[in-house]
Amino acid sequence: MSSWKLINMSSLIDLIFFSEKRKNLLVQLDNGPMDIDEIKETLNVKACAIMPQIKKLKDMDLIEQREDIYQLSDIGAVIVEKMIPLTSLINVFDGNKDYWSKHDRSPIPTNLIKKIDMLGRCHLDEPDLDHLFEFPEFLRDRLSSSKIIKSFYSYFCPDCPSIQAACAKNGAEVHLILDERVYKRLKNDFEDEYNVLLENKVSLYIYSGKIRPSSFMIADNFVMLKLFGKEGEFDNNKIISYTPSAVEWGNELAQYYIDRSTKIN
Repeated sequence: MSSWKLINMSSLIDLIFFSEKRKNLLVQLDNGPMDIDEIKETLNVKACAIMPQIKKLKDMDLIEQREDIYQLSDIGAVIVEKMIPLTSLINVFDGNKDYWSKHDRSPIPTNLIKKIDMLGRCHLDEPDLDHLFEFPEFLRDRLSSSKIIKSFYSYFCPDCPSIQAACAKNGAEVHLILDERVYKRLKNDFEDEYNVLLENKVSLYIYSGKIRPSSFMIADNFVMLKLFGKEGEFDNNKIISYTPSAVEWGNELAQYYIDRSTKIN
């Protein structure tokens, strides 16, 4: 009887997810068979480090060896096909579990909650007291090189008008969605900044819905998402992801709010 028929689910999860080397090896073999030199180079490991992991996966019939070539077994291929989305989902919450559990996720549409694994590995940005309302400095180069930028703010951000206008001046297509109260404050109390946005052809939208995120920004190469706490409290911590699939997910989120907003110009 094959070893995989005897393995229980708990042991299978331990085998795959409790070792980055084993997990990464399975993912790489999903791209095709490899010899040991290719495995070492791709995973940046020494033979003495990876061979014990190969043996464990062979013992469980997840990979097989034909002469000097390693490849997924038939059951290994099935497991990896199901494993990759789960791995992406785990990456979303890895190190950020408290953020997702303690913040209001209702502004994220159900169809995007179901695809939240598209965010991939996320970074939790926790600004210090001196930089609470400033745009993250480490994202400025990424932002300035972006051709399309879509942002949402349900609070007044002092940096927002100048950042959006600067991107538009650089030739970016800029869409700015504002909570109705924020829009009125911008127009009435910050007339110069408001006119700068109009002069630089920033597309402005007013969102009047009750369910809304704190803010988000979607650029060509990153997604930045900020949610309110579960009791509606404001929190400056934010989730950031850089993967192409995260940008695709973020653009769907932005379009969801654009479709439910009123265009001003």
